[in-house]
Amino acid sequence: METPRDIDAVLKSLLDPRCESIEQSSLAPEDEAYLHSLLAAVRGGRRAVLIVEDLDERLRYMFSNATRAEAVTMLGKVIETTGRRIAENEE
Repeated sequence: METPRDIDAVLKSLLDPRCESIEQSSLAPEDEAYLHSLLAAVRGGRRAVLIVEDLDERLRYMFSNATRAEAVTMLGKVIETTGRRIAENEE
């Protein structure tokens, strides 16, 4: 599993408004604000897992301030929380 050494460079390249492959954001303004708050948390030292699916369906991902085990634990929490929310809405 490859993880980049410089999180700032990765995040800047993802959010660079001059990026040729992204002329305009497809995110709603509230999603842009939420993404900005998440990036601020990561820059502040919070643990994170970032996953992006490319057009060819290949996944690019990175862990920030977390070990692989911590990253897997975080993903498990996401799945568990999502499952609970889905179950609550079905009842």
